[in-house]
Amino acid sequence: MNIKGFGKATDEMIGNFEKHIGFSLPEDYKQFLREYNGGTSIVRYSTFYVEELNDNIPLDVMYGLDVERPFDLIKWYDEYKDDLFSNSIVIGDDPGSGKIVLITDPEFKGVYYWDHVFNFEQSSEDENTFEISESFKIFIEGLKNP
Repeated sequence: MNIKGFGKATDEMIGNFEKHIGFSLPEDYKQFLREYNGGTSIVRYSTFYVEELNDNIPLDVMYGLDVERPFDLIKWYDEYKDDLFSNSIVIGDDPGSGKIVLITDPEFKGVYYWDHVFNFEQSSEDENTFEISESFKIFIEGLKNP
């Protein structure tokens, strides 16, 4: 994997975060936090494909727990919790300020790209969130290295 992790999150850190957000995280994402606790691309930039945008998006950073504030999951959750679907967290971003969102709600479960700054012409006030994959595991395994 082309990710230089921020360290390792403990089960206690993950549990405290789940209490903070009020819902459980999927096991594949918790395992990523245990192994990497977020991180940045070792070689800039790994990309992920967003079918609805017909584009490969560069991955800048995956957020972690108890890391520098700009990369902290709690900081991003608190900042955007009122703008997101229920049972959702921002887990990373691209270099252009687009966000990667993990949704655990059964109806919309998966990883999504949130173009909240409208970088793509397909984005509008009504529709600016686009599915990347149906699970975090599929998302992380689908990253393309430069």
